[in-house]
Amino acid sequence: MSEKKVPIAEAAAKLTKPFMHTVVGQVDDYCAYLSRFQGSYKFHDHGKDEMYVVLEGEVTIDYADDPSVRLGEGDTLVVKAHEVHRSRSDEGALVLMFKAAHLFAE
Repeated sequence: MSEKKVPIAEAAAKLTKPFMHTVVGQVDDYCAYLSRFQGSYKFHDHGKDEMYVVLEGEVTIDYADDPSVRLGEGDTLVVKAHEVHRSRSDEGALVLMFKAAHLFAE
């Protein structure tokens, strides 16, 4: 067994700034990123789909051309490739995101 266990609480403790992220696992060319949301991120898009899983708090996903979607603890949402969007959280949230490993490099 080459992978080690990653306790979410320990990974979350390393997130000291809003929208900072850490990789908690990788499956093929997709990574699971843990991030702490606070405030608003910029509008952007990706060449591949991404998935949000809210672990703590509430998150709103704003779309440039569609209504916003509010997510609470335990909610998931897939943002399709090329959809212009941003994430925001007024009170703060802990979010697990699944996205292609190269997307944070863009």
